[in-house]
Order: sequence, then structure tokens, then C-alpha cells
Amino acid sequence: MLKETDFKSYSFVQKEKIDELNGYGYVLEHKKTGARVLLIENDDTNKVFSIAFRTPPADDTGVAHILEHSVLCGSDKFPSKDPFIELAKGSLNTFLNAMTYPDKTVYPIASCNAQDYHNLMHVYLDAVFHPNIYKRDEILKQEGWHYEIADKDDELKFNGVVYNEMKGVFSSPDDVLARKIQEALLKDTPYAFESGGDPDAIPELTREKFLEFHSKYYHPSNSYIYLYGDVDFARELAFIDEEYLSHYEKKTVDSKVAMQEAFKAPETLKDTYSVSEKEEEGVYLSYNVAAGDSCDNERGLAMQILDYVLFTMPGAPVRKKLIDAGLGKDVDSYYDGGIQQPLFSVIVKNAKKGNEALFIKTLEEALREQAENGLNKKAIYSAINNYEFKYREADFGRFPKGLIYGLNFLNSWLYDDTKALELADSLTPLARLKEKVETGYFEQLIKESFLENTHKAYVYLYPEVGKNERLEEELKEQLARMKDKLNAKQLNYLIEDTKKLKEFQETPSTQEELEKIPTLDLSDISREVLPFKNKEVTIGGTTAVVHEYHTNGIVYSDFCFDMSELPEELIPYATLLTEIYRYVDTEHFSYNDLATEINLKIGGLSFQTGMNVLVWEKDAYRPYFSVHMKCMENQVADGMSLLKEVLLSSKMDNKKRLKEIISELRTKMDTRIPAAGHVYAANRALSYIDPMMKYKDTAEGIGFYEFVKKLDKNFDSNADLLMKQLVRAQMCIFRKENLTLSLTGEFNFKSLMEGEMLQFNRMLYDMPCVKTVPAFVLEKKNEGFKTASKVQYVASAGCFEKEGQEYHGALKVLKTIFSYDYLWVNVRVTGGAYGCMCNFSRNGYGFFTSYRDPNLSATLDVYKKAADYVRNFEAGKRDMTKYIIGTISGIDQPLEPSALGERSFHAYQSGITVEMIQKERNQVLDATEETIRSLADYIESMMDAGTVCAIGNDRKLEEEKEMFKQVCSLNQ
Repeated sequence: MLKETDFKSYSFVQKEKIDELNGYGYVLEHKKTGARVLLIENDDTNKVFSIAFRTPPADDTGVAHILEHSVLCGSDKFPSKDPFIELAKGSLNTFLNAMTYPDKTVYPIASCNAQDYHNLMHVYLDAVFHPNIYKRDEILKQEGWHYEIADKDDELKFNGVVYNEMKGVFSSPDDVLARKIQEALLKDTPYAFESGGDPDAIPELTREKFLEFHSKYYHPSNSYIYLYGDVDFARELAFIDEEYLSHYEKKTVDSKVAMQEAFKAPETLKDTYSVSEKEEEGVYLSYNVAAGDSCDNERGLAMQILDYVLFTMPGAPVRKKLIDAGLGKDVDSYYDGGIQQPLFSVIVKNAKKGNEALFIKTLEEALREQAENGLNKKAIYSAINNYEFKYREADFGRFPKGLIYGLNFLNSWLYDDTKALELADSLTPLARLKEKVETGYFEQLIKESFLENTHKAYVYLYPEVGKNERLEEELKEQLARMKDKLNAKQLNYLIEDTKKLKEFQETPSTQEELEKIPTLDLSDISREVLPFKNKEVTIGGTTAVVHEYHTNGIVYSDFCFDMSELPEELIPYATLLTEIYRYVDTEHFSYNDLATEINLKIGGLSFQTGMNVLVWEKDAYRPYFSVHMKCMENQVADGMSLLKEVLLSSKMDNKKRLKEIISELRTKMDTRIPAAGHVYAANRALSYIDPMMKYKDTAEGIGFYEFVKKLDKNFDSNADLLMKQLVRAQMCIFRKENLTLSLTGEFNFKSLMEGEMLQFNRMLYDMPCVKTVPAFVLEKKNEGFKTASKVQYVASAGCFEKEGQEYHGALKVLKTIFSYDYLWVNVRVTGGAYGCMCNFSRNGYGFFTSYRDPNLSATLDVYKKAADYVRNFEAGKRDMTKYIIGTISGIDQPLEPSALGERSFHAYQSGITVEMIQKERNQVLDATEETIRSLADYIESMMDAGTVCAIGNDRKLEEEKEMFKQVCSLNQ
């Protein structure tokens, strides 16, 4: 436990034991500047640091967002052009990023290595307090916006990383709607502005306003400093004081966000979003309320529980009323507690114009019915249990626990200095809420938050054909008129300025500048790989693989069914089952009651399809259907009973319900694919040449989306076939001979599950079924998929394995080099794309792909020149060490127990041995310049395939359609 005497430059404000975080929380204040400091002391080795500033926007220019990018482009002590990238490729970070929110900007890092943690913190502190933005005006132009014209005969254009990123954001109707909701409900506050930047307004940002924003808000007196984990707090806080805080004087920073005065009556806001072709449906109807105070933890949790019970859980009553009324194809809802005045939104998607009044009437009637007749108490208890399990498990996937906790603390700390730890404990307020279930508390909350609340807004978005094209044409004409008005001197200035920026971007940092960035040595890295834990046993006649990791009493079970012999025509139906299970009635439960039972009795039950590469044979793979169950040791019997209920007695004969599920899935995929276009484009490009990726595309990619669209469009005529094929798929998949069990935890699984598995196996299908191994016909389609997006996602893929070119661990190092040098410089920095990435898999296939990219063929040209870059690659010892360390950082990410079990089981299924990954690790650690150059032939072989797939702007794809064999609309 820390002592107050440890920190002479800081005042102790608060100390609190936090059981949920297994440690203590300390709130401090820097004596000289008033900088706020929060420490969480526990034994978590994945240490987190962050510094945040309140940054309320005053316009839509995105200055906060552009500044977030720009401060990481060099500083006084670390003057290289991109310290962020140098850290990414040369540190053992477990998290490294920066985020702009509607009212704050946060700079977090994490690492399990104490020296690395200190180094990352040092670079970030120098970046926020002493950035190079005051010395180099190119930084704003590169990261924000600039005029671009290389020759007097060229068109005048806007370009810039944030400018292009936000063009992508504003292409998404979901993102546009979220922005409009905030604008409507909080219209007299900074929340009415787009902190990320509106592409139409970004070019209004001047250098003067940009620097003024930094000078005003990036001051210790406006900062929130957070350190978490097994940290040497005395050392780090002394360093922060001596190197940074002590050099400032306290000042008053006017950064508080005023509360929006409650409306006396609901308000309405209407807008449009761009679509490629006319849609009869496609309207977004939303009902939005301001819902309390972000510092009220109990009420915030109660609102989340209401969200789950009323709208989110399968069969949620209010959601069902909206769907049954035929108002739209999908209903979404969310509670946003991350701003000073939390918002609650109910959204109907793919509605018809003219249903606005009916939407409000139906929603409020459904809410009133729940408030007056009483909520399903069992459903509320189940929701609270669900949240309790999640908070106890504290599994945030790939994100460090301390990061999520720190961001959550800001949701109260940012608005009230006395409530830094207000959100540290969720289990106590959940216990209080459980006591209030029978008191009418939740019913009253419905009345207060929705029915009697006049601070609400109805926001409607309507589809407008070609809106983005119209706006682009107007911008093009505007810039053309501007260019026509320029005299020769002014035009030459812009041409020279474009040239100057290109030179800045293409000129590498000096070795002296690069060497100022602290780095580790290879001796800091273990050469030994993390072993797998796979113990094969037989339980109830089934092969089970046990992974003995400490799980705090939680049993993680995966029931993995081999789908290798599932007929090709049934593949998409297997994926549909993952969407249908838990959302249709079963023999003993309605799907609403089923969800309640699952939440009351276990921690979760989920379904997914996937595949494992089989390393012993070229192009061999094993697709599977996996059922994931998590529960406490004493809940296994209940869990198995529910698993059998869902898997083996779900009713597939309710046409109305199946139609609703398909329609909702179509709506979700309509927005999901454009938002993750880089992933879908890469997978589609791989599907032209790789049988496994062809399967993946059919099961979950664009191929599956095309299947869902067709089914949705022609549901009535295909309903009988759908029901028949779903049953066929179940009979082919859920068979004893297909099952392998994965179990994670420190339990006697044999005694725990023997009887349950014997009974389960007896219930699996055993009647004859047709089994065939899919024999895909591969075709290099080279497709362009047109959307209403303002940006592109451009992918190219191929096979790099030829005779004598087997998979090599150094390809992982090459991925780091590409991601943070070649692709970063040419696709992001110079090209203006928001992201660019690549991958090389063990089965011999690789890809390049871009994210929110203004270009198309220009990006493909970068990919085509990649082999030449590798062939001429040069790097000194220090740079190679950084590339290797950055690669190991990605390999050695800390994993939660459930993920460790998944890692081990994946290796077991794929045939990957410890010796294989040890060989790969040795190849990574021993990689040299020569090793990297030897991979040029691999990249050349990969690019010889000549595959390309792009998803993006309708007009852009048409203009460059010679790249493709076919161009078509994605959503039609």
C-alpha cells in the first residue's frame, strides 16, 4: 500500500480499497499545477498509463481529432517525424493508441515490461506537452487537410489523413445518425459539434486556430493522468513531475461543458444519407432522450439493464412490438454514458417514409404498457445476473483491463473532481438494484426517462440517391472555380506547397532523430515460446482436450463439431444457425424465456462457425461449428441442459420468426460490410485463389451476404426450402463422430461432465445423412463492389509459396516492416488513407488491403512495387532490432485464461506443435536484412496472382473500372 510521504510533489485527495479491481485506488493532485492523478495499485503486470485532456469543440473543423493525430508526429525530445510508428514497431506495447471523444482526448499506452512502460509514457508526455506542430506546418497539412495540386493542369483537391478518415465515417448512416442525435439533444453545448471533424468543415481549420486549441487545452491544469497495475508509482510520478509538470504554473482552463437545458417539448431533426440506388425503405427512425447524469453509477447501470430487458435480449417486449407493427426490418438501441449528459436512443432501421408518427405512438404505448403492467421481474434478475457475471469475469478480449477501467473512470472524473472513483465498483450498485426489482423502481425509471421526459428528440434520416456524388461534384466545381480565380503566382504557390509537403513526407527522419526514441534490446525478450496446454481425455465417449489454466472458478467449454463433410449447398445454412439459435422458440421455452433462463443459470451460450488450417497438407483446412458455454463449476448441469435445449430442440418451422431474423441480419450486414470493407475485400480477393477462403467467403463473407440478400428478397417463395435446409444442416453437423470438446479450467472434468456428456451424445443425430467434401471451383473474378461510401477499401492477394519458398517466421517481421514503413508511408502518409495492412499466413497465402482510402489504382500500384522495396531493403542493426521487437510484441500479447485455452485448442486442431512455433520465433528473433531481402521472391510470387477486390465509391469504381473484370453494386 502506498504512503502519502512517497509523493512530495502531490497532495493525497482520496484513498479507497477496490475489491473489484483487486487493489487500491488513490486520487492525487499535483501541487504546483493542479494536474489530476489517479493511481490503481494491484498486481496486474499489464501496466497502463494514460493522459487525457478535456477538449470541447467549438465548431465542426475536427481540431481535437486532428490534434490527436498531429501531436504524435514528433516532439522536442523525440523529433523524428513519427515517434508513434517507431514505438509501434519497436516496443513491447500491449496497447498504443490515442482517441478523440466528443469532449475529451485520451492518450493511453500499456506494457508488461517496466522499462518499456516508462519509455512509452515518456514519449507520450513529450508529445502532448511539446509537439513539433509549432515548428512544422506540414504536420497539420498531412494529418488534417491541405490543397493538393502537382501541376497547373491538374484538378485542385483536398487531401489529408483525418479528412479522408471522416469522409469514411460520414459515409455510414449509423455514424451520421449518431452525430445528428447528439446535435439534436445537446444543441446548445459543444456536443452539438463533430469533434472528429465534418469533411465539409475540416478545410476551414486554420493553423492559428489549430495551435490556439493546443495551447489552451493541453496544459497540466486541464489534464487527467492515470497509472494502473504493478507500477513503481514513486519512480514514475517523480519523473512526471520533474520532467514535465514542474515546468508549468497553474492556470485556469475554461474547458467545462455546460449542461444542456432540458427541452420543454420534444424536438425534431431531419436529414438524409447517401445511397447508390433508389430505396423504397431505408429510412432511419429514432427516438432519443437525455437520460440522467454520467456520475450516477447506479442509474447508469439501471438504464443499461432497461436497455437489455426492453430492447436487446431475445424477445425483448418493446423491440418485438416495433417489429410486429411492421415499422422496419431491425431495431437498435443504445445507452451512451460516456458524455456528461447520457443519451438513450431507440432506432428503427429500413423503415418506410410516413411511419414517423406511428413509430412514436407504438414505442410509447409499448413503454407505457411495461411501466403500468409491470416488467418481467425474472427478466430483470437475469439481466442483472448477466452484468454481474461480466464484471466478475472482467474479460475485455485483446484490450488490457486497466485501459477499460481507466476510460470508464473518465466518465465521472472528467465532470466532477470528487468522483474519480465513482465508477470503480459496479457489483455494489448491481446488488442494490437487485433489491429494487420488486419495488417498482424500474417501472418508474421508464416513466421518468421516457414517458414523462420532455428532453427528447425525434431524429429521422432519409435515403437520398447519389447524395455523396452530388456533394463531391459540388466540391469539385467549387475548387475548380477557386482555381480559375487564382493568378499565376497563387497557383504556383499551391503547386510548390504540394511539392514541399511531398518532400517532407518522403524524406526520412535522420538516424540521430530516430536514435533519440528509447528502445529495448533483444536480450530483454525471452527466446522461449509460451507452451500449449492440451491434455487429451475421453469424457462420455467424446474426445476432450483439457487446458489447465486458472479461471477464477469459471468453466469454459467449447463443443466443436467438424463440418468437413457438410455439403457445399448447406454451408451458408450452418452460418444461419448461429444467427437463429437463441432467437427462436424451443421445445420448452419461448425464445424470450430462453434468454432469461440462460442469464439466470449460466454466464453465456454462443455459437459460431470457423475454420482451422491443417498444417500437414497444402490447402487443407477443417471448418467447424462451435458452441461456447461459460458457467461456474456448480452450473455445469444447468448449462448442459440449456445447451441441449437450444441445439437439439430449437423450432425451425416458424416462418414469421425466420423472416424477421433474416431481415434483421440483412439490415445488419448492409452496414457491417462497408464499415469493415478492408476485411471483406481482402477475404474476397483471397477466395479467388484459396479453397479455404472460398469456404470462408461462402460462410461469412460477401458470398454469404449475397445469399442473405437473395433469401431476404425472395423469402416467401424460399421459406419451405430454408426450413428444410436448416434441418438438414443440423442433422449433418451435430453428430457424435463430429464432436471434439475443449475445456478450460482447473477442474476434474471427467467427474464433472462424464454423465452429462453420455446423455448429450445419446441425443445427437445418428440417422443417415449425405456427406460430401466441398469441391470449390476457384475463379479470379477481380470484382469492384460499388457503395455510397466516399472512400475505398482496396485489396490484393496471392500465394507466396512456390518450390523452395516455404513459410518462414521472418514473414512476420516483414509484416511489421510493411505496416509501419512501406505501406504506412505510401498508402497512409502520402496517399491519405486512414489505414493499410497486410498478412502472410502459414498456409502460404497473403494479402494487402487499405482502409478509408481516397485512392484506388494508385494504392494497387503501391502493392505491385512491394517486391522491389523488399529486394532493396536496408536497415541498420538498431532498426532491425526494433522491427523484431515490434513483431514479438504482437506475438506475446497477454491473454485471458479463456483465450489461452482457445490458443491451445486451435493448435491442437491445426496440428501446430510447440516445436513449430519455437522455430518460427527463432526465425523472427534471428532475422537480418539479408533474411528480409530473401523474401522479395515471396512477395513477387504473391503479386503474380494479379487478384484485386475493392469496395468503395460508386463513381470512383466506374472511373477506374478497367482494374476489374466486373463492377456491381454491393447492396442491391
